[in-house]
Amino acid sequence: MDMSELDVLQTSLNRALDVFREELTRENLPPLSTFSIEPHQLDAPEFLPSPRLYEARRLALACGQLKTLLQPPYEKVVEQTLAPYDAACLDIVLRTGIIDKLSEDTYRTTGLHVRQLHQFLDLDPFKLTAILRYLAAEGWLHEKNEGVYALNRPALELCLGRNGRKWALTQGKGKIADSLLSAITRPDWKYSTSPLDTAFQLSHNTSLSLFEYLKANPTKLQQWASSVRTYGDAAESAVLADFPWKSLNSQTIVDCGGGQGYLTISLARILKNVTFVIQDLPEVIPLTEANVRRESPQAAQDGRIVVEAHDFRTPQVQRSGNTTYVFRLVLHDWTDQDCAAILKNIPAIHGAVKIVIIEYVAQPCTISFVAQNQYGSLSMLAGAKKYATTLPPPYVPLNFGVCAKMNLGLGVHLLGVYNARERSLVEWDSIIRNAGLQITSVCPLRARLSVIECDIVNCRKPVIE
Repeated sequence: MDMSELDVLQTSLNRALDVFREELTRENLPPLSTFSIEPHQLDAPEFLPSPRLYEARRLALACGQLKTLLQPPYEKVVEQTLAPYDAACLDIVLRTGIIDKLSEDTYRTTGLHVRQLHQFLDLDPFKLTAILRYLAAEGWLHEKNEGVYALNRPALELCLGRNGRKWALTQGKGKIADSLLSAITRPDWKYSTSPLDTAFQLSHNTSLSLFEYLKANPTKLQQWASSVRTYGDAAESAVLADFPWKSLNSQTIVDCGGGQGYLTISLARILKNVTFVIQDLPEVIPLTEANVRRESPQAAQDGRIVVEAHDFRTPQVQRSGNTTYVFRLVLHDWTDQDCAAILKNIPAIHGAVKIVIIEYVAQPCTISFVAQNQYGSLSMLAGAKKYATTLPPPYVPLNFGVCAKMNLGLGVHLLGVYNARERSLVEWDSIIRNAGLQITSVCPLRARLSVIECDIVNCRKPVIE
């Protein structure tokens, strides 16, 4: 007899949690606690979980579909329309100093009453109660006693120096979201793919693109660059470990739009016989050069890491030997036509040139009602060193549903600022073919990203027909 949706989700969640616990034990990791006053090892961006642990956690999170099943639809509507207050309340506790005060050693365990926060920060305790209780319901804070709040483990990511704080402090997303409806329905913009016809221009009352606007506002540029870097940091360990970089047999790797060069610096440590070129716009180059000298002085001195001013919208110079061009989290900022044009600027040298694209590959939100042996799939990963993805169970979308919300939300934001979005593999393949290239492999990562390897057409048989 067919299992009901509730039965399948319950069984899948229980199995995922069982495997998750087994893997924590196997890796000698402590149990997770929402109320811990210290980050867990799993919270560190540099920590790389075992393939089985990563997939078990992903499946457990995907079973958040239970909320869609059980929650009254009217409550879901009201909750969704109040979602802007999620970000607004986080912004308040960050910018008023509440997070910093609660993170002090003296109060990390005991927490503070709203009246004490009033005394420290000159904020109305009546108003604070509404804001802090809302955040407590979302898991950021722990209301230890009525009116007494302490940080939960997730909120530690908002403390000084943490990547989550850098991301959260970048302003403008709410304004852009408010203008998205106007941008996609405006008669002269609704079918435009120009980065000058977006919600960003409406919300910021400017005719400049985001990039030009940031160049004209250096303080905002610095904060934006800091937040963008955190998105790459979250996947860097998986990028280094899960993709077979040595199999490229590259003599030179060109990091296109490489920013301050953090990916290159990490790759240079594992690819000792490769020369690296970090490319970015002229205004970025001084920061990149200083960072390379600081983080990898020997490679800089030996000329193994070279920094080069280059706009990837213009043709690349032809280089000798096997050369790989890397685009990490670059192309998702551009329209399909722009992406194809950027890739066409790479010299078409058969057999000597490869292209590596590191991006989120969106899966459709389709649902299968055919039973899969999910537990068996997780069991096959026991002790595995090489990562492989598993299929979701029935009633869980192919993209693992709520587990994909972060990336899909970013995709909507990309639409609001660039007229771009996250793309599926079929969409990436279309762009790549239009550039005269072909996909030769797609490598999933223990992160939200994948690595798409490409060759010049006719070098190898393409993956997608």
